[in-house]
Amino acid sequence: MIVGTSADFPPYEFLAQKNGKQTPAGADMSLAKRLAKGLGVKLEIKNMSFDSLLVAQKSGRVDVLIAGMGSTPERKKQVDFSIPYYTAKETLVINKSEAKKIKSYKNLAGKRVGVQTSARQESLIKSSLAKNKLSAAHFVQMQSNNDLILALQTNKIDAVALSGGVGQAYAHSVSGLKYVYASYPKGVQNEEGMQVVIPKHQHTLVAHINKIIKKVNKQKVFPKWIAQAGKQLGKAK
Repeated sequence: MIVGTSADFPPYEFLAQKNGKQTPAGADMSLAKRLAKGLGVKLEIKNMSFDSLLVAQKSGRVDVLIAGMGSTPERKKQVDFSIPYYTAKETLVINKSEAKKIKSYKNLAGKRVGVQTSARQESLIKSSLAKNKLSAAHFVQMQSNNDLILALQTNKIDAVALSGGVGQAYAHSVSGLKYVYASYPKGVQNEEGMQVVIPKHQHTLVAHINKIIKKVNKQKVFPKWIAQAGKQLGKAK
């Protein structure tokens, strides 16, 4: 099973040293190993930019995607999804000096906000601001979350919008940064949580993957994988 991921999304996926080379690691990769074991197949992980994942799957270069991704109406037109394996609150990463000015999405009106290319955060912020009749934000898209964090540190942007655990991981590991919860209004965020992305009409594969995820959810294993990934990040730091 070839799994596509974008390893700049700690603690879910990131690059760690193993046997002298950089290898994708993190909670999502632990899930990938569990799925491969449950399906009785060998695992191969391909790391690529987030915005190229769906294209790679459509072209057959990868079988499934495990990259902290969740279903949206637009994505559902292209691919199918497993049941959710984890749900995290959305966050904003900011410089500590801006803590009094940016406390939620409401304070992003007129601000420069960094978002990963093809990620859902830009849509969430646009909809949230519009719903409350607030001024629009100015978005800066980049392929890598690492580049977005660097832009934040150098004051080229005012905040980076990230999925929960990812924002927390960066805030805890990068000096001078902190995270706040985005607190998007009800009715804006329609995602069910993080899900495995599967090609259209692979009904048997979806059923097998869902069976394994149900077991993972029942045993509450994923939070433990997040904790393990956090320790690994700490050692890397």
